[in-house]
Amino acid sequence: MNHLDIQTFLMIVSSPSLSKAAEALYVSQPALSHRLSALEHEVGAELVVRHRGIRAIELTDAGQRFVPIAKKWEQLWQETQKLSEEQPAAPFRMSNVDSLNLFFMPQVVSGFLKKNPSCRLSLVTMRSNVSYSAVENREIDLGFITNPHFFKKVQTIPLFRENMAFICGTDANYHDSIDPSALDSADEIYIPWSNPFLMWHDYWFGSSPQLRVALDNMSLLEQLLRLPDAWAIVPATVAQTLSGKGGCRTVPLRDAPEPRTCYAILTDQRHTGPVLTGFIREFQRTAATFPEISVLSPQAFPLD
Repeated sequence: MNHLDIQTFLMIVSSPSLSKAAEALYVSQPALSHRLSALEHEVGAELVVRHRGIRAIELTDAGQRFVPIAKKWEQLWQETQKLSEEQPAAPFRMSNVDSLNLFFMPQVVSGFLKKNPSCRLSLVTMRSNVSYSAVENREIDLGFITNPHFFKKVQTIPLFRENMAFICGTDANYHDSIDPSALDSADEIYIPWSNPFLMWHDYWFGSSPQLRVALDNMSLLEQLLRLPDAWAIVPATVAQTLSGKGGCRTVPLRDAPEPRTCYAILTDQRHTGPVLTGFIREFQRTAATFPEISVLSPQAFPLD
């Protein structure tokens, strides 16, 4: 017994004849009779009286008792359909490092949602090591990180490499091309971007330098660069955003840190869904618009 059987019976009950019921259901009368016979066989009782010469529909006692049962069945089916329609899809959960939030990620999210207007996203800021644990525990579906770690159940996929840039206030006394040896760490607004950056910084300034301000995120960076002769090393997209606002400028830096690599992390690359794949492709498409970024297009997520 299925919904089609119930729908057929209720249409017969509400129609003046079997031919009218068949017409309303867009089926032939023999097909309608076959459905009715199959339902009666499953119920184990005759539901409609059949006699030659009788055109009007007449229900048997069993048929009359089955009417309220069929109506309840139909009501439950309708409620089930509403439940599936009203149930919102679970949001696609992602984590992101702080430095991608300023300028890069808003463009990615905006572009992705234009192509996927019904998709719901949940985006949180996490450090790389925390993102790994969240992916492994399936608390998030996808993470973007800059410091790769080894987690047995987590895939790490390189997405792009981004140049690092020197930035300072517009009135700071830095001009032309600067050598790191000419910089004073006592004027630095320091953020530990990645492990390769830490190695570069240790090489030029020692393992325990005197810093102007040490930060663990970018929330105060723009304001602190207004301090006299303050400077910082930041990803190129961050430098572009801050200098575009005014109050900051970039200066060429010789022997700059090696480009920073951004990675995607996920539980199993073999079972990626269309939302995850689509978001990574949008991420790479956006990255490809920046001259300071070199896209590393893994075979699993080729650009269109």
